[in-house]
Amino acid sequence: MRLSELLNESSILLSLQAKDKESCIKELVQLLESGHGVDTRGEILSKVLQRESMMSTGIGNGVAIPHGKTRLLDHLIAACGVAPGGLDFDSVDGEPATLFILLVSPESLRGPHVKALANVSRLLKEESVRSALRESESPAAFLAVLREAETRYL
Repeated sequence: MRLSELLNESSILLSLQAKDKESCIKELVQLLESGHGVDTRGEILSKVLQRESMMSTGIGNGVAIPHGKTRLLDHLIAACGVAPGGLDFDSVDGEPATLFILLVSPESLRGPHVKALANVSRLLKEESVRSALRESESPAAFLAVLREAETRYL
């Protein structure tokens, strides 16, 4: 499952306004729901915050991959955001996060959820990919960088 297949231009924001972890997750969930035309009346937010409280999804190198599952979706969807100034996300390396990928899937979906997380992690291990995504000038450019990286690294 490729990240580019789970996104659209409306679910990418290159200038997140959040200043802390919780407001970042709220902003990403709002982006995800509006970008995909879904309204879960707070369930996605609750599930993602609950998952985050167990262990931070700040994986280091300026990347965080908050995620969760809900009974209200029938397929995997994603949203991506960039916080140019970075923010504290309790990342494993202690560094601020600047690149955020929110993944949400149906509760019944196991394999594709794990595969999507693994693919995102593999892609974002590459500094050149992280830099190009952070420096994207538009959501369309972000998607183009992502598709090219997926062709090269997955």
